Amino acid sequence: MSNKTPKYIRYRKKKPNYTIEIVSLVVAVLLVCCAYAGSINPEKFFPAPFLMLAFMPMFILTVILLLGVLLWRRWLSMLVLIVALLVVLPITKKYIPFNTSETALPTPADRQMVLKVMTYNVLAFNFNDPSLNSTPSASMRLILDVGPDVVLLQEGTAGGLDWIDMPSVLPYKAQIDKKYPYHYSSADGLSIMSKYPFTTTPIGEPYIVRSPLGYNRNQMSYIARAYDLELPYGKQLRLINFRLQSYNLSFGQTKHVRVSPEVKPSPLDRMKRSFAQRGHDAMNLRQAIDASPANVIACGDMNDVTASYVYRVISGKDMRDAWCDVGVGYSYTYNRHQLRYRIDHVMYRGDVRALEAERFTGGSSDHYPLMVTFDIDVSSRHSKTVQE
Repeated sequence: MSNKTPKYIRYRKKKPNYTIEIVSLVVAVLLVCCAYAGSINPEKFFPAPFLMLAFMPMFILTVILLLGVLLWRRWLSMLVLIVALLVVLPITKKYIPFNTSETALPTPADRQMVLKVMTYNVLAFNFNDPSLNSTPSASMRLILDVGPDVVLLQEGTAGGLDWIDMPSVLPYKAQIDKKYPYHYSSADGLSIMSKYPFTTTPIGEPYIVRSPLGYNRNQMSYIARAYDLELPYGKQLRLINFRLQSYNLSFGQTKHVRVSPEVKPSPLDRMKRSFAQRGHDAMNLRQAIDASPANVIACGDMNDVTASYVYRVISGKDMRDAWCDVGVGYSYTYNRHQLRYRIDHVMYRGDVRALEAERFTGGSSDHYPLMVTFDIDVSSRHSKTVQE
């Protein structure tokens, strides 16, 4: 008989690891903060606009993490991430609208009740780029090929030249005059090409405080201009063309851009100052919209993203975003510095409705153009249908 003492094995209960749950919670909180940071004035909390810029990367990260926790069967993490995605759904729909032909309004049979409006920052038709300034402008070629009824240009002038006199635009002058008999430009870079006559009114800063490149050296005001179109059947419509304060990311980085002496060298400082200034720009532009007639289409280079503080101030409670209403999927209009954001916007109110929105690629600018097709006589047509 053995005298050996039996050995007892002590089993310790393994402590649960909540690392994935903690990471999921942190990601979920950051996603929500990024989505709604646009409700905070940048002057009161300067990180807010940076959070807003981070929304789409955080959204993508959240979706990837959600797929991972599903595979790992971490149900608590899955619940946290799903709740966060549901909370930010209203903002996600603004960035990634999925409109279909079934929800679209019918196109009016009368072509005169349809207006195609394009907004396009043309980068002075490459006047400041020696490699492109003497060749026919790809951006103007794009405009003529697409053929909108009205084109609102930003950064359309440089070096004291009207856009129509730019060396890269001159080859198209005959086509422009034939297709767009009504056009106007001002030294602030805002221009219009139109198939319809109009009267124009400046509602932004005087051009005398701006540099030849169109950049605001003292960064204390914004540029905007109103155009009252003379449309068929006596329809009244005001277009507002604007360009708000730039991020100034290119300042000092290329030989073709003149550096403003008052712009600080740090990219972070430049962005902080730009965010704060755009907040003031937005309030001024909103006042101009409030003082305008009922039917307004405001579009241009906002230099800010969807649902940002600037976007919220300008849209207010009455302006609709055309891309959100009729656009499809995520679309960006800025194409440099790896910043794929939609910073050009088309907003509207009154007796008009967006029927279709398109973003075109090509051209030679650092922006892509947006074009929106509008029904400009919604209410009267609706009332006729009701009476019948």
